[in-house]
Amino acid sequence: MKTDLQFSDLRKDDTFAEFPLSVTLEEVQAYLESTGESVALWAEHVPPLFLDALVVAELLSQVKIPKGVMHTGQEHESHRAARIGETLTVRMRVASLSERRGVTLAAFEADARDASDAPVATMRISVMVAPDGVTV
Repeated sequence: MKTDLQFSDLRKDDTFAEFPLSVTLEEVQAYLESTGESVALWAEHVPPLFLDALVVAELLSQVKIPKGVMHTGQEHESHRAARIGETLTVRMRVASLSERRGVTLAAFEADARDASDAPVATMRISVMVAPDGVTV
């Protein structure tokens, strides 16, 4: 589900996306090739940073991020490793949203769960947006 959701439309605690995510062996191998990580280490599981990258890509497809946004932080908590080919359900929400002196600070949280609704990973992406024409 792609949307025309604007960053300015977001409100704290809004859940704005829920989608299935399954990562193929070929996708993991391409990721490992591009990063230089060991293929042997990730023969059955999805590297956590790759899972994060896929979720950030989905965030960018769901919300129109304004010009000048700065990525200020990333957190990842693994409850267990995601298996290659396993279908996860990812739910994204606005964890925090505030404005200080015209600068908007936002944190997006994504929760990935398996078929039995058990947690697999939680990701938090923090961004800062300055008002138009202002650089920080």
